[in-house]
Amino acid sequence: MIKPLIILFNTVSVFLFSFFFGDTPVTISGNFPKSANVATEFTAEIKINKGNIGGFAKLQLEVPQGFTVKEMDSKTGNFSFATNIAKIIWTAMPNDPEFTVKFTISADASAAGAKTIASKFSFVNNNNKEVVEMTPAEIMIGDGAAATPVATSSTPSETPASSTPAAKETAPASSTASFENPSEPNSTIVCSRTITGGATANEYNVLVKIKKGGIKGFAKFQEVLPVGFNAKGDKLNGSSFSVSDGKLKFVWVSLPTDDELVVSYVLEKTASAAADAKLDNGEFSYLENDQSKKVKMTVDVIGTSSSATVAKVAEPTPTPTIAAEPTTQPVAVNTEPVKTEPVATTTEPAKTESAKVTTPSASTTKKEGNVIYNVQIGAFTNAIQSDVLAKKFNLSENIKSEMAQGFNKFMVGNFNEYKEARSHRENIKQKGCSSAFVVAYNGAKRITVQEALMITSQKWFK
Repeated sequence: MIKPLIILFNTVSVFLFSFFFGDTPVTISGNFPKSANVATEFTAEIKINKGNIGGFAKLQLEVPQGFTVKEMDSKTGNFSFATNIAKIIWTAMPNDPEFTVKFTISADASAAGAKTIASKFSFVNNNNKEVVEMTPAEIMIGDGAAATPVATSSTPSETPASSTPAAKETAPASSTASFENPSEPNSTIVCSRTITGGATANEYNVLVKIKKGGIKGFAKFQEVLPVGFNAKGDKLNGSSFSVSDGKLKFVWVSLPTDDELVVSYVLEKTASAAADAKLDNGEFSYLENDQSKKVKMTVDVIGTSSSATVAKVAEPTPTPTIAAEPTTQPVAVNTEPVKTEPVATTTEPAKTESAKVTTPSASTTKKEGNVIYNVQIGAFTNAIQSDVLAKKFNLSENIKSEMAQGFNKFMVGNFNEYKEARSHRENIKQKGCSSAFVVAYNGAKRITVQEALMITSQKWFK
């Protein structure tokens, strides 16, 4: 009698485990080059292992700004591309248990730097929608390294510094201005700050205008907050706003095309604020000729309506560019003196807690303005307990979860340094979770890893 019960119990256990994970789960994997030149097409492939699943499905490819995706082989699917997202939709998937779709991708000059490409595959299984995410692909655009181009019509690798964008001739080998790292106009950059009274007696509106001319790419405006003051973003002008470690930052991954940037924020005065508080450490950092440069602003006393203006000096002191990978890897703006190692934040790295498993109802606690890195180990539409994941991947650490876009997403780790999160991701992969990848949060908001690296002035590590 006992033996049949044991057999029945084992059969049910195997069924449940197979239901959640399966012996042959649906998987997707990408084949992308490690690097590519700007304005040169390269081939990208995504392999889908679907087993015997059929019916409706969708593959979504998310690329950074400045990228263009074209259809090459969609395996009878319906291809579309808009707003940095390429999609292939099948009303009925191909019959083959495994198939590969192909794209041609190119990036313009504004997309130079370390970038990340993400993808996910959605399908219907047992009348339930399921999603499988690809491990994000990391690719360096420009920087002298190129992938094998797909198209034979390529843009000249170098152009003379004096040529216009329409010029066809090739520059001599001694030319210092390359197509991958174009020389931007050395126009005068002017920054101004205006402080006016806010909605209450303890609030001040700060308006910042930056006449940037023709510069483009990555940039950052930063202010050091006086003691006793807080800040909140108002007009962002396409930037990512954050407040951390006594500083507020507006970060642009790719600058708008307008000649003038206009951003604003609200200063909030507390009881500990000094009567003669000043804004005296404002600066605008940007990239020019692949070097980081900065423009400092003059001092303004808070509480008086004022406007400060400063013109860029003829030759700002250049500092080396720090490449930030993410899993996309933007070229971070570094406003500090020459450093070759990652810029450390002022907060101590978060320590991993001892073994503790939470249920999916337990959400991740995050502070606003505090960038942290986690390692995502799974995302599911059906109800899966975190202790099941802990057993499958032999995890003794705390597993956090959040509900986003209809999925239960599970994360481990809590790191201030991207390098530590990256190392932890590799440890998780060693335990069998091959699809684990690093994710980032700015406060309670999930952001891309490249944005996090820019905000924290950290460096990407392989």
